Amino acid sequence: HMKDYDASERIGQLAILLLERFQSRKYISFVHCCVFGCIRGWNGHIKMSIEPLLSGYQIGMQTGDIQMAMFNAYLYLAGNFNSGQLHLAAFKKHLKVFGEQMVEYKQMVFHHLLRPIEQVVSNLLFSTGEPLLLIGRDKEQDTILDKAIQQNNSYFAIQMFIFGCVEAYIYGDYELAVNFVQKRHELERNTPRKCRFHGMTDFFDCLSFLAMAHQSSDQKWILSANKSISNIDNFAKICPSNCEHKLLLLQAEMKSMTGEAKEAISKYELAISAAERNEFIHEQAIANERAAEFFLRHGDSSRAAHHFSEAQSLFLKWGAQRKVDDLLMSIAL
Repeated sequence: HMKDYDASERIGQLAILLLERFQSRKYISFVHCCVFGCIRGWNGHIKMSIEPLLSGYQIGMQTGDIQMAMFNAYLYLAGNFNSGQLHLAAFKKHLKVFGEQMVEYKQMVFHHLLRPIEQVVSNLLFSTGEPLLLIGRDKEQDTILDKAIQQNNSYFAIQMFIFGCVEAYIYGDYELAVNFVQKRHELERNTPRKCRFHGMTDFFDCLSFLAMAHQSSDQKWILSANKSISNIDNFAKICPSNCEHKLLLLQAEMKSMTGEAKEAISKYELAISAAERNEFIHEQAIANERAAEFFLRHGDSSRAAHHFSEAQSLFLKWGAQRKVDDLLMSIAL
C-alpha cells in the first residue's frame, strides 16, 4: 500500500540495523537520505532527523559520494526551516556554506532547490527599509521561475511555489499565496510525487484558503480548505508531534469562519500550547497572530493585544525581524 507509513518505518529501521551490522560506510549517505529524509519525518518529530541527515552529508563527503552528500545537505536544510529549530541568522549562515559547496562541487540541482528557502529567510530576517520583494512579486525570481517551467524543471518550480506560498501567507499577501498553490497544483498533475514537507505544504495551503474565505463568499475556498484539513488530519494521526498543532489551528480558523466563537477560542488555545510543546516556534507565532486577529474581529482588544505581543516575541525569537516590524506597522494602523 502506497501510504503504509508503519511498514516503511520498519524497512527503514532494518536498513539502519544492516548498516550497523555490516559497518558499511559507503552506503550510510544513501540510507540516511532515504530513511531520515523520506521516511522518519512521517513517524517522528522532524527535528529527530536533522542530525542524521547532517551525518549523512559528512560521511558522503568523506566516502566521495558527493551527490548523495548534497542531497542529505539539502534535506537537512529543508528540515531545519520546516521545524523552525534554528535561529534564522544562524540558519542563513548554514545556507551560505552549503550553497557555496554545492556550486564548488557542481551540484547545481540542489543549489537551485535552496534558492526559494534562501529568499524566504532573507525576507524574514532583514529590515532594511527596502520594499519587500516577495517571490512572485520580484522580476528576477519571475525570470528564474519562467525558465524552470520552460525547461520542464517542475520540481524546482514546485519548490518556488511552496516556499513562495509560505512567505506570501506570513506577510498577509493571501491572493499571491493562493495563486502559488493553484499554479503548483497544475504542475503536480504531471509529477509522480507531491512535496508534502511532513504537513507544512498542506498547512500553508489551507491557511491561505481560509484567509481568502474570510475575504470572499466564494465557497471554493472552504471546499479547498476542507481537502487540506483532511490531509493534515491523516498526518496528525500518524505523527502528532509534527501536525497536531497544525490541525488544531486550522480547526480554530474553520470554527471562526462558521461563527462558532467559543469553540474557535478553545482550538486557538490548544493550537498554541501544542505548537509550544512540539517546539515549532514559527508556527506557534502564527497561531498567536491568528488568535489576535480573531479577538480583534470580535472586539476583544485586550486579548488581541496579548496574542499580538506573543506573536511578536516568538517571531523575534525565531529571528524574523522584518515580520516583527511588519506586525508593529499593521497594529499601529
